[in-house]
Amino acid sequence: MDKRSVGRTGLLSGVLGFGTMELGGLEFPEAQRLLNEALDLGINFIDSSPCYGRTEEYVGKAIGHRRDEYILATKCGCNVDEQGRFTLGPDHIWRADQLYKNIDRSLKLLHTDYIDIWQLHGIMPDYLEGGPGGEVMEAFEKIKESGKVRHLAFSCRNGMQDQPWYPAMFGYHACKEMIPWKKFEVIQLIYGAMTRTNEEVIEEADRNGIGIICRGAIKKYFDTYDRLFEKAGLEELFEEGEGKADFLLRFAITHPGISTVIVGTKNGEHLRSNVRAAEKGRLSSGVYEEAKRRLAGVGIVPKKL
Repeated sequence: MDKRSVGRTGLLSGVLGFGTMELGGLEFPEAQRLLNEALDLGINFIDSSPCYGRTEEYVGKAIGHRRDEYILATKCGCNVDEQGRFTLGPDHIWRADQLYKNIDRSLKLLHTDYIDIWQLHGIMPDYLEGGPGGEVMEAFEKIKESGKVRHLAFSCRNGMQDQPWYPAMFGYHACKEMIPWKKFEVIQLIYGAMTRTNEEVIEEADRNGIGIICRGAIKKYFDTYDRLFEKAGLEELFEEGEGKADFLLRFAITHPGISTVIVGTKNGEHLRSNVRAAEKGRLSSGVYEEAKRRLAGVGIVPKKL
């Protein structure tokens, strides 16, 4: 599997990463098997969060002893109990004390003494009082200085389907305001063939040396996606034996500004299928440009910066 630089962090990630959100619904032996299989198949990027149920605990117990084999990303700001469940009050608390609480709990659960990429979870700039000079960003940077975190990042929220910025415009607006802060080394956002909103945002991040974690590349955010996919005639561009999910994954990794595409699953065959697609690598330049042309023809285009 191809490896790419994660911005200017010095990290090299496989083009396919593993998102752990679905692992919380498994019993530990199943999660343990899946996480180890992911590493055995060549995946070296694991993304988690305090609010994904017991997934940080599972990651630590299952593959903590293989810590030197993977890049570990997790998140902060999450207002959760000891089982990783949201507590009474807001889902996230944007204060310095919450970040200190999150980092110590995450390190303990993940069986590690450092996080490679630490993300403000589902952030929007107006959530941070004082912006780049406020208490949250000050604590964020101090925790990095302590050595508990190697690289600072933020992940963009989805919102809910009834919100006009769902799913990718939240990220568009967050990135447009926060990239100029020059505080972040990595950004996690939504992007894919059927959700091209952030295509130019990714290019801007790349120009600023910021690594991109892509999520949602094969997720069907709207029921219209199947009809538009068919209308665009994208199946005509498939290689022999290729399926829709394979094509969508390869479309995402073809964008040169993307460091890794994380896909979550609790199904071993889905995991193996995703790895096979990623190992095929980028789409050819001709297929990629034709796919974008056809998508634009059905109204799926990037949001201009």
